[in-house]
Amino acid sequence: RWFFTGMVFYFTTCLQCAYQVTLTAQKIIHFTDWVVGHSHLVMFGVFSFWIIGMMTHLWPKLVGREWFAPIWNHWAYWLTTIGMLVMFVTLVAAGLMQGFLWKELAPWEASVTSSVPFWYARTLSGMMIILGVFLFALNMLLTWMPSRAREPAAPALAAAGE
Repeated sequence: RWFFTGMVFYFTTCLQCAYQVTLTAQKIIHFTDWVVGHSHLVMFGVFSFWIIGMMTHLWPKLVGREWFAPIWNHWAYWLTTIGMLVMFVTLVAAGLMQGFLWKELAPWEASVTSSVPFWYARTLSGMMIILGVFLFALNMLLTWMPSRAREPAAPALAAAGE
């Protein structure tokens, strides 16, 4: 699911690129949060999702253990996916709002004041993403670390019990 979601995000960024290179769009979105939302979707939503998807598949094979808490991977996926979507949508909307305000020669302060609710949403969505990635990294660490509950008894202890 990580890789498939990354593919959907990649397709979205390709469509967005085709639109945003036009002069009509550039007049509105240049130097706005639209560009920031686009780059976040490309760098985190595409490439990081693909990397996390590969790690989800390969990590248990590499360390020779099942995931410590598979449900944490589920939560990590949904936290990062919803966080990324909210961040992308709010930054694109903020960018359009900023661009149209600047086009109408509104004072700079008006664009900043109007952007504040979008930036709060971006902060909350960023916190969701950070929590999701932290949960995934913690699950990787605990999967890698030996645990007495998961490891077989040591040979010396097994021999003493015979």
